[in-house]
Amino acid sequence: MRLGLTALMLLSVSACTEITAEREGTFEYRGDSLRAVTRDYSANGRTFTKRVIYDGPRRVSCSATDDLDCRAAISYERLDSND
Repeated sequence: MRLGLTALMLLSVSACTEITAEREGTFEYRGDSLRAVTRDYSANGRTFTKRVIYDGPRRVSCSATDDLDCRAAISYERLDSND
């Protein structure tokens, strides 16, 4: 029952989130040029921006403004996928 309520809450929140803008670009990581997509979202009167970097089969979500955060996220995902 608890899981059902959580799923219902997540669906209702995600239904209110709208992508207002999307920009394609690249992100340089250790000599590799990776595809990056930056999206602006609007939800419940608030706006926020996220960046998604595509590293082979992995999608890494990170800060749209902090490249160090993105480098750390890519590094973590690469290490985690080698386990």
